[in-house]
Amino acid sequence: MIHHELSQWPLVISVSAGLQTLEGMHAFTEDWNRWLDRGEPFVSLRVFADADALVHPEGSAQSARQWLQERGADIRRHMMGMASVVPANQYEKMRKMNVEKLFGVPASTFADSDDALAWLGERVMEPRGLRLDLAAVRTAIRSARLAVAAS
Repeated sequence: MIHHELSQWPLVISVSAGLQTLEGMHAFTEDWNRWLDRGEPFVSLRVFADADALVHPEGSAQSARQWLQERGADIRRHMMGMASVVPANQYEKMRKMNVEKLFGVPASTFADSDDALAWLGERVMEPRGLRLDLAAVRTAIRSARLAVAAS
């Protein structure tokens, strides 16, 4: 299950929990298509609530590659940056993935939401004259986590 929180736009908060389905992955890319089609710069904070949320559904690799090829230019044009938060016990494995190279935008992986927010603020938002309302963002993350847990 994935829940998106857009109340902090241009920060998009996506919280994932549990095993994802191929249909869920397609819905996720459709959400991204909508954000990219706005033509406005945005930042992505992806929070993976558990190890299962990191597992790609069978058959998703080819679809993801095709989507990245189709939307890569839009991602590089409209994405200011991306931070991913993974469970602490998955951090060493996941930090080795070069998300920055894959998406072509500033990107990094963290084991802690506050570390991710600090990086997004310093590396992505502040250079563009934008500020994160940390209290509001933390509330939005909690809300998204609760929504995913309730599903």
